[in-house]
Amino acid sequence: MRNQSEQATPRRPPGILAVLPETLTYYPYRDDHDGGRQYLHKRRGRKRQNDSEQIITIEEFGCQTEVIPDEPLGLMSADKTINNKNGFTLFFFCDSNNRQSLKSIPIISKWCYHALKCGAESNDGSVIPSDSRVICIPNQLSPDEINVHNSTIDSISQASINASATTGSATKGHVLSILKGTGFYHLPFLHKSRLPLLHLLGATRVPSVIVVSNATGRIVTRYGWEAIEREGGPGGLLERWIDSSFVTNKKEDGNDESACFESNIVSEWKLGRSGLPMWWHIVSFIL
Repeated sequence: MRNQSEQATPRRPPGILAVLPETLTYYPYRDDHDGGRQYLHKRRGRKRQNDSEQIITIEEFGCQTEVIPDEPLGLMSADKTINNKNGFTLFFFCDSNNRQSLKSIPIISKWCYHALKCGAESNDGSVIPSDSRVICIPNQLSPDEINVHNSTIDSISQASINASATTGSATKGHVLSILKGTGFYHLPFLHKSRLPLLHLLGATRVPSVIVVSNATGRIVTRYGWEAIEREGGPGGLLERWIDSSFVTNKKEDGNDESACFESNIVSEWKLGRSGLPMWWHIVSFIL
């Protein structure tokens, strides 16, 4: 007979998150277009790069894209409990034919890389690593899906993996070059979870970021993109923080690796708010 604690332990992610598969293709974060501040990003991203031994390179129309096939989403821990109840799962809807979507990808990528990496503080004062994630749901087929219309999984074909082991590259897979270096998971257009998620999330526009709480599996806000654009876009709080941190670390010879961006939006999301000022909602309602 199971005791009460075992019966209370969730066996799958809560709410909307239960629709997700256990693994998806993952695009490791790279910031190759940040000019003189590359030093700051490379230093802080070094641990992830060294630990990801299963990274393979996909060649698509002459563009090389690094991916990790079948990367676990990490929604549940080994003992079947929810990973980091303070975290979020961001569902990012985009379309490569939409100019605003293309503009939003690098902004969301950089903001998420910095803002979602800060851990929560436990009762004993130690820091619990953040376990937030971004799942990109594009509005078009990947090149591999165009050729294989009955595909319902998101993994690089075994043949491609075998090829990468000998040549260091692969040629097929559910890969979109627009997601190169973003730090996003990719849910393909033909994935069996896509339509249920569209229905449950009420996604009707691109670009949009719908934020879901890891603890409850419920929607926190459907205005994630608008909030991220205000804080992470050109001239936003994140850009000013990166500039300040780069200057500080350069003076201190880059010894401080513990500093992280404390996002006002994340704090608001933890309270169940949109992260946008009240006047924004009023103006949006009027318009």
